Amino acid sequence: MIYKKKIKSTIPTIVLIGKTGHGKSALGNFLLERNYFGVSSETESETHETKIGINKYKNIGVIDTPGLNDSKGRDQEHYENIIRFIRNKYITCFLLVINFKETKISYDLQEIIKIYCNIFDFDFFNNMGLVFTRAYEKNKKQFEKLKSIKKTVYRAYIKDIIEKFYNKKLDNILPCFFVDTDLDDIDENSLEEKDNIITWAKSFRKLNVEKLRIKKNLRIKYEKRETRTNYDVDIDGNYKIQKWDYYERYVYVDINDAKYYGSWSLYDYSRNRYKYRSDCIIF
Repeated sequence: MIYKKKIKSTIPTIVLIGKTGHGKSALGNFLLERNYFGVSSETESETHETKIGINKYKNIGVIDTPGLNDSKGRDQEHYENIIRFIRNKYITCFLLVINFKETKISYDLQEIIKIYCNIFDFDFFNNMGLVFTRAYEKNKKQFEKLKSIKKTVYRAYIKDIIEKFYNKKLDNILPCFFVDTDLDDIDENSLEEKDNIITWAKSFRKLNVEKLRIKKNLRIKYEKRETRTNYDVDIDGNYKIQKWDYYERYVYVDINDAKYYGSWSLYDYSRNRYKYRSDCIIF
């Protein structure tokens, strides 16, 4: 029997990440230039599994991922599936997908960015861009004004979240792209931005995603062990018993730097029994 050697794809691949309902799948279809990923008009996510598509004409791959802050509480499951899926792919960059129609940086979006900081290494964010979907205004002057606001405010705020999370400075300026992903009515700006995204994605070398490890809780940044010792003495006739009890608990620090404490539990003990002279005088 002859076995064919499995060849890993070396096509530069973009991973789409972001909040549920912000248009990741539609953007994926736009970059692939065909309807490949399932798209829903509802706020509930249509994407339940991580999936890859290839645009063979542009020589680019696109990975669509389930959105986080899932209404059915499947974030941990989705996250684990994402990591397993991308670990053996030729990933070059990430695009954080944001709805252009949002008027402010929501708490949900802030939390999602921190979750991605908790999932990925710092280096990954030097290969990340922002893409605003549903970006269209009939008034071109108003459109350019809104684009400028998004670039200035969102880019600075998101960059600040990432740098504070790691306590490091990003080299990346977080490039911003603006597209209207309607395949039936594509405007000139979106066509140009699509080419800009693909050129940008191909400018990176492969990211080292093989080393990614799955965490038990994607909202816990780290945990540490605390210990304490209780000392006591018992008297048993002419014997003194020294007792040491050793306890431990875990402190969990979440993505917002809030601390949660586990219960103290006994993990070891020691006893020392020895005879001692009593101060009592017996007649």
